[in-house]
Amino acid sequence: MIRVHEVAKRFGEQEVLRGISLDVVKGEVAAIIGPSGGGKSTLLRCIIGLESFDSGRVELVQATIAAGLAGRERARIHRRLRGKVGMVFQQFHLFPHLTVLENVTAAPIYVNHVPQDEANSRAMALLARVGVAAKAGCRPDRLSGGEQQRVAIARALAMDPEIILFDEPTSALDPCMTDEVLGVMTDLAAAGQSMLVVTHEMGFARRVANRVHVFADGRVVESGLAAEVFEAPREVATRRFLRLATA
Repeated sequence: MIRVHEVAKRFGEQEVLRGISLDVVKGEVAAIIGPSGGGKSTLLRCIIGLESFDSGRVELVQATIAAGLAGRERARIHRRLRGKVGMVFQQFHLFPHLTVLENVTAAPIYVNHVPQDEANSRAMALLARVGVAAKAGCRPDRLSGGEQQRVAIARALAMDPEIILFDEPTSALDPCMTDEVLGVMTDLAAAGQSMLVVTHEMGFARRVANRVHVFADGRVVESGLAAEVFEAPREVATRRFLRLATA
């Protein structure tokens, strides 16, 4: 589904990604963990096309995005991939002037030209799946943070993506709302949804992820099966991070 090969990214003199390589296979939940500032979110933005990168390449659902690709060509590739790759951000980014139902149906109707009745039916099923069908007629400002994030997940699912990227989806939520959103993500994982998740929720990563990639200072310092990384980490940087994260 995703192959990242030696991707490097700089912001001016600051090297944020230093030759990142990792794979995500179909049906897998891959978690990216590590201290803040390690480049985790930047990598997702490079994969999804929101940031360019300076060297390396990303193979994404049978398309290749190489460093140095012209912005117009990169945009063309990502338009072709639209719908195959979903993204759920830290902030919910729902359209404030649309209802919950309209937020979920907008892309299927206006991008995929799905008839409105069909889009509405599909959206209601997805809202029920994430537990917010009763809020279909509400605008986002009438929802809690956890409800808004669940709507954002339903919106990503509405395009029937082959893989979904999650960028710290619970970072803006309190513990109760965090549990709501992680419950939805756990259900998606159990259903076989391919996911790449940047998270600080170590319990979720340990319990749900198949593979874990540990970032520090713009590098992947360790990768492996979740049980191996959490129970017998090989690298000093991983042991230090896990000790602090679970203290």
